[in-house]
Amino acid sequence: MLGACATPRQTSQFAPGNDTLNVADAAIAGGNPQMALKIAQSTLAQNPHDEQALYHEGAAYYAMDRCEDSIAAYRLALGQNPHSSEAQTGIGRCLIRRNAPEAERAFAAAVADDPQNANAQSDLGVARALSGNAAGAVAPLQQALLLAPGNIATEVNLGMALALSGNSADALQYLGPLAISDNATPKIRADYALALVGSGRAEEARQVL
Repeated sequence: MLGACATPRQTSQFAPGNDTLNVADAAIAGGNPQMALKIAQSTLAQNPHDEQALYHEGAAYYAMDRCEDSIAAYRLALGQNPHSSEAQTGIGRCLIRRNAPEAERAFAAAVADDPQNANAQSDLGVARALSGNAAGAVAPLQQALLLAPGNIATEVNLGMALALSGNSADALQYLGPLAISDNATPKIRADYALALVGSGRAEEARQVL
């Protein structure tokens, strides 16, 4: 199984020059979403239609595991901008915890609105795999890597999607180098072992495990 969404804590792409929301982004990245929420809501108190502040509010709620509130904030942002790829991505990340097919639709909308959104491409792949469509997960994960090369989570998820769709030999190209690196985790090694088994190399897989 794929581990999870390919992205860690969600941050918002703030508008250049907005120093206040810059601080909110830094707070989320630093593990203090409560501060980010206060900053976003302070901005919204002055301007309830501030799209960037709504993104930050949604991201802060997401980081606090308050997904209903996060979805509500992102939907308000969609009211300001119906083609907001960032808002659709945020909604999808909350939905994937309970409804992968519904999350897939949100990520698909995000990709349609912005094909250059690497996070949405990667998350779309994860949602498809979690919905049982490992073969359909490959293309968006490959696109995500083209847009953001070197993302380890995306490489692992792509390797697993390939393995689960019967392309174990291709999966080894991604999982092999990660599994033998100094930073390899037990999960990555286990994924590598699965791909080895699929390639008929059970003894090597046993040694890896």
